[in-house]
Amino acid sequence: MTSTKAKVSSYPKTTIIISVYKDTEALGFILDSLKNQTLLPDEIIVSEDGNSQEMDDFIATQKNRFPHLLHLTQADEGWRKNRAMNNAIKAARHEYLVFIDGDCVPYTTFIQAHVENARKKIVLCGKRFELGPTFTDKVKRHELKLADIEKNFLRYLPSMVKDDARHPEDGLYFKSHKLISRLIHRRYVRHIIGCNWSCYKEDFLTINGFDETYRLPAEGEDVDPSWRFRGMGIELKSCRNNANIIHLYHPKRFSAIEGDVNKAIMEKHRAENAFVCKNGIVKI
Repeated sequence: MTSTKAKVSSYPKTTIIISVYKDTEALGFILDSLKNQTLLPDEIIVSEDGNSQEMDDFIATQKNRFPHLLHLTQADEGWRKNRAMNNAIKAARHEYLVFIDGDCVPYTTFIQAHVENARKKIVLCGKRFELGPTFTDKVKRHELKLADIEKNFLRYLPSMVKDDARHPEDGLYFKSHKLISRLIHRRYVRHIIGCNWSCYKEDFLTINGFDETYRLPAEGEDVDPSWRFRGMGIELKSCRNNANIIHLYHPKRFSAIEGDVNKAIMEKHRAENAFVCKNGIVKI
């Protein structure tokens, strides 16, 4: 029988990249979860689309807890998440990259689920379970631990549904490679969900990272890299219900108009078969 230690040694070294903007409270919950992972990340990069003093001060309090924590900043000049993420990709020291957003707290099995499903020329695509406003408030007031929701998901489920939780089916956890996981993962994956996905760094470099032409949220951070990956022979595969995250409730932050602007950019690039973006990690 293969030992757990042998299995872990065969996993790729991981860098988790957390995209943030000013929300230190949510980041605190994320870091607490990362501290308690069944498989610890080898590096954590907090990729800030801005340079707030509050975030800098908070990160300073976490350095002793996370010796491999790197905080990257840039001038706060409107939405430039793709630029911030490209800088994080360049800075990442390890071969396997895991991406989450700064309002999404991973289950304790999150890193392990990504790396045990990792394959070259494959992008792993997870989903998110969106907590409702009342449950989010309870978490933020420390009346309820997110770890308790993870461990007792079915017990809390009826109350969370009444609290307008979205995509509750994506909070169910199943071990990787079990029959039920294989059945779930037979579904076609249309595109990356930008708050929960992973790939080998070399595969992302193949498409030149995120396209920094996008200066508004939506499309450019998930749908756009998806079709470019496929154009370069890199397939998308589901890790749904293996690598789970809980999205903390907040009001919607972008409009359909912003999405329309991004779709116009994307359709132009698709017509040109521009699988390797010109305004990415390398400026072509």
